[in-house]
Amino acid sequence: MNDLPGGQITSEPLNPNNKPLNQLTQLPENGINPFVLMFIVIVIVTVLTYILPAGQYERIEKDGRSVVDPASFEFVESTPVGLLEMFSSIHAGMIEGASIILFVFLFGGALGIMQATGALDSFIKFVAVRFGTKEKLLIPLMVLIFASLGTLIGSAEDALVYIAIIVPMTIALGFDALTGFAIVILGTLATGFISGITNPFNVGVAQSIAELPMYSGMGLRIALLAVFYVVTVLYIYFHAMKVKRNPELGSMGNSGVKNMHTLIKTLG
Repeated sequence: MNDLPGGQITSEPLNPNNKPLNQLTQLPENGINPFVLMFIVIVIVTVLTYILPAGQYERIEKDGRSVVDPASFEFVESTPVGLLEMFSSIHAGMIEGASIILFVFLFGGALGIMQATGALDSFIKFVAVRFGTKEKLLIPLMVLIFASLGTLIGSAEDALVYIAIIVPMTIALGFDALTGFAIVILGTLATGFISGITNPFNVGVAQSIAELPMYSGMGLRIALLAVFYVVTVLYIYFHAMKVKRNPELGSMGNSGVKNMHTLIKTLG
């Protein structure tokens, strides 16, 4: 049992700022609803049908795929979309893209289940505690984990919650807050998501639209992942070592963490 400010008692482990970790890793749910945003885009595009001239490309069969002929563009008579047509286009679009929508739902649902059960949280906390005092292994290992989340299951902005765990750890090891931030963001996005070995969003959906075999070209993306991984690890490692030699060069933030043993007790 731990005391919170105001006399409250919690059984959750406390972080250095005296907040339970489950509160620390929750981001505020601010911003526009995604369905509202999509509807606004539909309205804007509908209005543009009255403003922009209409044109089209011819499609040709090439290697068993229907592709656009880049030299075939021509202007055609405009057919502005009416109010009723705007609403019916939502239904028609869902029918046309049913296979892609189902694909995204399945992968998104699987990722949601892993997050809801706490499986990802527990795994990352376990690795953080297990290798927290092995600074030479921590950076490449944590970058590999976040890169795997990005390249295999398309993890992106949902990885932001782990910054609250990794940043105090890197500070406790004598690095800085920027090192922890880079491990999460560069590992997930600049290394994993961008290479997308089996990323269902930037590869699976795109290849479905382009009528390419699902996850074709995987060898090239694996090679890209390896290159991005090495570059990212070296970049973060050199920065971390520079800060460790001269802490004045680092950005420490306000985590309040003083040593690794305190942080391990907090996470454990």
